[in-house]
Amino acid sequence: MPDYRRRAAREAMSVRLDVNGMMAEAIGQAGVGTDEVDGLAMRAVETAHALQAKRAAGELPFYDLPYQKEAIGITKALAAELRAECDTLVVLGIGGSALGTKTLLSALEPTRRVIVADNVDPWTFGKLLDGLDLTRTAFNVISKSGETAETMAQFLIIRDLLLRQLGAVDYARHVVITTDADAGALRQIVHDEGFRSLDVPPGVGGRFSVLTAVGLFPATIAGLRIDDLLAGAAWMDSRCQESKLWQNPAHLLSTLLYLADTQRRQNIVVVMPYSDRLRDFGAWFTQLWAESLGKAETVDGAPTHVGQTPLTAVGATDQHSLLQLLVEGPADKVVIMLRVEDHGREIPIPEAYADLDSLGYLGGAGLGQLLNREQYATELALVQQQRPVITLTLPQLNPFALGQLFYLFEAAVVFAGALYRVNPLDQPGVQASNRLTYAQMGRAGFENERAAVEAWVARKRSEYIL
Repeated sequence: MPDYRRRAAREAMSVRLDVNGMMAEAIGQAGVGTDEVDGLAMRAVETAHALQAKRAAGELPFYDLPYQKEAIGITKALAAELRAECDTLVVLGIGGSALGTKTLLSALEPTRRVIVADNVDPWTFGKLLDGLDLTRTAFNVISKSGETAETMAQFLIIRDLLLRQLGAVDYARHVVITTDADAGALRQIVHDEGFRSLDVPPGVGGRFSVLTAVGLFPATIAGLRIDDLLAGAAWMDSRCQESKLWQNPAHLLSTLLYLADTQRRQNIVVVMPYSDRLRDFGAWFTQLWAESLGKAETVDGAPTHVGQTPLTAVGATDQHSLLQLLVEGPADKVVIMLRVEDHGREIPIPEAYADLDSLGYLGGAGLGQLLNREQYATELALVQQQRPVITLTLPQLNPFALGQLFYLFEAAVVFAGALYRVNPLDQPGVQASNRLTYAQMGRAGFENERAAVEAWVARKRSEYIL
């Protein structure tokens, strides 16, 4: 296909960012003024140049994941091997090692069974194990550090089951490890036991890893078109190279959310897809936005305590629960709606009860048509109450569109981190909980934390426990 035709096809499938409902022209003082955005234009250009310099220096490797041909080839080759050997893949991972994969599986159309086990709830995990034929099941253990307590506990259980049922020789063919290329307990286990493995690229944190082997390997096993997914991400990357703030979707999105938070006290952002298939995308976004921006210190070490609180809802379901709060509750929220123009199928609504005005009007329409009109209606209802709303429109929900969404929000959150002057790539607030867990489970080196847990339990007052 000639380049001009390929570009035209991609433009036709572009995810569109509509910020009309964020602007003061539409919602008055609750909205952001164009002068406020223009006031950040120079800073935005400087920030964009600084991020590009870091990208060129290899400090932001997630930017270049759509172009890692060698790693993608290795991932595809191993997936082809495993598809010939097993009928089911179970992903053992949590947080960034699971949420992107769950989004891929629920949003697209798998042709092979892939299950994500992302918690250590014994009931859920036990029911999962009860339904597996271990002789035809493989397990993808994902932890970059190799010491994620939940994932490693699952692995130990699975390893024991496989050893008992398949024996010490055959069981290793049922385990694939995705971890750091050089360090960590899982990499050592790979060397010791001969498991097949894939690398998490250096410098790519879990919440940015969906376009690595973390997400691409299970997606390939599931029969998803990862080339289209990566092409969508690359297309969004090309759109996010624009230096003008009003022309760059990622930078404009993060700038508006930053201004809403810092200038309007709208410190809650609600992602609301009008598609059941994007329900898990809301959970992926929640981790990305919360872990990246919820920080106690700036990059200079100054106290700050910033970060919008992310929530997720689903239209039209949550029009009958959360919408009342969004419309009439505290004016502290921005709603980001995800609209899918073509849902991939339509179900006509039969014409009946024409004599009943409250029912007959539905006949002749379709469920997709109804869902999309409800999205427009809810968008306008929010605007009428001067509540800020952003709409992202997907022409279709396919791998190309989903790749754009992933990349858009990843680029946006890094740009937002620069605006807040925080490091969007770390998560120091998570470490305290991890250390206290290690202590209670008896891990060596965490005796002080164990003493703190015991002191807290001893301090609890019985009269406050009902």
